[in-house]
Amino acid sequence: MAAPFRLARVLRLREQLRRLCGHEVEELAARLGAARREAAELAARRRRRGEEEARAALAGALTPALLQVGRAYDAALAAAESAQTRAIADLGRALEAKRAELARARQEEEKYVRLAATHRRRVLEEEDRESDRVLDEIAVERHRRRHKEHA
Repeated sequence: MAAPFRLARVLRLREQLRRLCGHEVEELAARLGAARREAAELAARRRRRGEEEARAALAGALTPALLQVGRAYDAALAAAESAQTRAIADLGRALEAKRAELARARQEEEKYVRLAATHRRRVLEEEDRESDRVLDEIAVERHRRRHKEHA
């Protein structure tokens, strides 16, 4: 019977941790994509607001109160866009760090996979040697019996 690979549990744990890390990478990438879409939407809103203000100014409908409300709304959009840009940068750094962690986890897992393969190879070699030894013993015993019968 083959000797069990003693680090099998460690390998399974490493696999689970790597899969978890992979899910975290996917989740961060999704959040980063959503943050980028949100930032693009905020920029589009600011652009549309500026175009509306320009049309109102051309039509002569831009009053000081309307301009003040427009400026306040634009400032709020700019602040939200700035916060979103910071969030994108933070998410980008977190994603890169998590991807690096995933790469390290894959390397560690590969190390254990190689250890398991080496273990299997050694166990098979031991089994082959044991099989050869048993066959040799059988051949020697058969040889003894033949010599006893002839003697």
